Amino acid sequence: ERSYLFMLDTQSTTFFLNLEEAYVIDSTDTTLTIELPRKKHPCPVCGQRTDKIHDYRLQKVKHIPLLHKSYELFFRKRRYYCPHCAKRFAETVPFLGKFQRMSHLLKQFVISQFSNMKSATEIARQARISVTTALRLFDHVSYPKPLLPEVLAIDEFKGNAAKEKFQCILANPKAKTTLDILKNRKSEDLYEYFTEFSLEQRQNVQHVVMDLSNLFRSVVKTSFPNAQIVADKFHVCRLANWAMEAVRKDVQKEFSDYRRKYFKKSRFLLLKRHKNLTNDEHKEQLALMLQVSEKLCYAYSLKELFYEMMDSADSQTYALRFKRWQEDVLQHNLPQFIRLMNTMIEWKHEIVAAIETGYSNGYIEGCNNRTKVLKRTCYGLRNFERMRNRILYLAVTKNR
Repeated sequence: ERSYLFMLDTQSTTFFLNLEEAYVIDSTDTTLTIELPRKKHPCPVCGQRTDKIHDYRLQKVKHIPLLHKSYELFFRKRRYYCPHCAKRFAETVPFLGKFQRMSHLLKQFVISQFSNMKSATEIARQARISVTTALRLFDHVSYPKPLLPEVLAIDEFKGNAAKEKFQCILANPKAKTTLDILKNRKSEDLYEYFTEFSLEQRQNVQHVVMDLSNLFRSVVKTSFPNAQIVADKFHVCRLANWAMEAVRKDVQKEFSDYRRKYFKKSRFLLLKRHKNLTNDEHKEQLALMLQVSEKLCYAYSLKELFYEMMDSADSQTYALRFKRWQEDVLQHNLPQFIRLMNTMIEWKHEIVAAIETGYSNGYIEGCNNRTKVLKRTCYGLRNFERMRNRILYLAVTKNR
């Protein structure tokens, strides 16, 4: 009966350890000793099969965590003897590499943990290995240079890696996949990166989505001869909010201290679209705020007309609404909205392309947010190649 119970216990233990080809020969509260079944092995010299045992060696093996319990795993390893050529050789171990003390499953477990928002220190602690070993295992993960899609999105983010403050991210907004991470945002390096692709691949790119960056625009025009530049609508609409904020700050300088603080705390009422104000109390607050300053009232009406213009379904509707909005801007003559109007004129074709195609940098902004969380969790990522592979690995595993 004791033998039967021990057999059941060893079977369940090896099952949880994912070592069903082995069996437990000894166990304590903190140690497990396993062994493989005895079977014939081919001699590496003469090729003859033999099961004659020369001796045993006890080898300590690092393995996957078992139910969050700390334990030590020992493997009773056989050495076989070939009677034909007198060669002595170790048995083949399916869960352990040659000259290795770390199981294949532990390596897979460590690498898989890098797909979560965890630091290398936390992963190493969980796997009971050193941080250097965890990073060395993850360094086996690498991604080649991608193929260029028909729709390409590019953006920058603050990575602080490889002594560069900003890095660039490339993505396919149509398929929602992350393509690559570039070391910096310098125009000469971006141009060098893109020209490494063949001309045929670069001609295949039909649309490039970006924010209102003159640097990106000049690089794209040089590198992708057939591409239409699409301005991200979020970055365009953000300019209207900035203009509204600039007017508010300018107006409230003349207010008393109490009223100035009130306007600052209630600024979300001015920035939020009027159709999205569902609370009647908020509508009354907004009406009272606009009565205080004629200038603020003009700015709010221009902001609302701007959003209505950006909601246009086609380029013709946009052109008509832009003409009306431009006339109102010139009539009220607010410097903040005059600058916005000049920017809209400068990026006219790119904004029309955004309305016609519907492409945006929404997916890539989500990737940037995930990168910020990863950086905060890891207290920074200084090694660029490791950061690149980590971001791409996260993106690939999240898209599965």
